[in-house]
Amino acid sequence: MTISKKVSLISLLLSPSLCISSQTINTKICNFNPQHDTKPILTLFEKNWDRLTEDTDKTLPAFMLKHRSYDTNPKNFGSLHIKVLHENNKLAGFAAYYIEKPQKGQLLLLAVGENFRGKGYGKALMQCAMKELFSIGASHITIWTDTDNVHAQRIYKDLGFKGTFNPENGHMMFTYWPQ
Repeated sequence: MTISKKVSLISLLLSPSLCISSQTINTKICNFNPQHDTKPILTLFEKNWDRLTEDTDKTLPAFMLKHRSYDTNPKNFGSLHIKVLHENNKLAGFAAYYIEKPQKGQLLLLAVGENFRGKGYGKALMQCAMKELFSIGASHITIWTDTDNVHAQRIYKDLGFKGTFNPENGHMMFTYWPQ
């Protein structure tokens, strides 16, 4: 299957505004802007620390955003892609992802703020990340989550990911292979 076919399978058509409960809400998914998005992402990270990482190093998220890297290895600086979703100019959520191996897309982080949940934003961010990962060469995509994070698992399953339990780390790994 060609990359363009993979991308078209999961294309995201996100209108600049969504109508929810007869109220127009302006939403936009765009690339991470360090000046505008760093502080709100760090706040979201702090509020959801246990869901987003097992790391105890509280400086890691700021480092990750500053260097756009999924780890501290300088050879990986600039390899992390970050998309943010804004609702009425406020950060509602973000997705961070990268190519781990020549064709393995890794979705590192997906977070939606508590006040913005239940609006489909997590799914929209996932679709956007998937589209970009396939466009830059991923043949498949993986993401890890806690076994009790049923809301995230539902999003992954709805998008066609298959989950497996990893007894080594006690987490669920979800993988998406396009048909």
